[in-house]
Amino acid sequence: MKNRIQLGSVLKARCPSCHKGSVLSGVITIRPKCTVCNYNFHPEPGFYLGAMMVGFLLTAMVTVPPMVFLKFMGVDRSILILFPFLEFLFVGTLIFFYSRVFWLHLEYRMTHRLDGHDSGDSQDK
Repeated sequence: MKNRIQLGSVLKARCPSCHKGSVLSGVITIRPKCTVCNYNFHPEPGFYLGAMMVGFLLTAMVTVPPMVFLKFMGVDRSILILFPFLEFLFVGTLIFFYSRVFWLHLEYRMTHRLDGHDSGDSQDK
């Protein structure tokens, strides 16, 4: 279990190091550090840029197929114009949020593997 990203911690937006502290400060703002273990959630400037790109790609992948389907079904043009905005507003916001949390967890796992901390006998979960 040590070598994998814990999906429950990602869905609950918990710290990738201790899995107890909240990543969030408010509704969508990511804290500077974990309140439990002091893990840095902003390791470098522009850290979440990759997560934004992945979130945008996933949102496009979720938006385009229904648009093509709706076009083939002959749906009114006003719905075809409104649909991507609504989907991006609701689905895109969730994808964007969770892509940042997942990016943080991915960075933690990769950094600890490269540093040799992932030997299996470590005390953190």
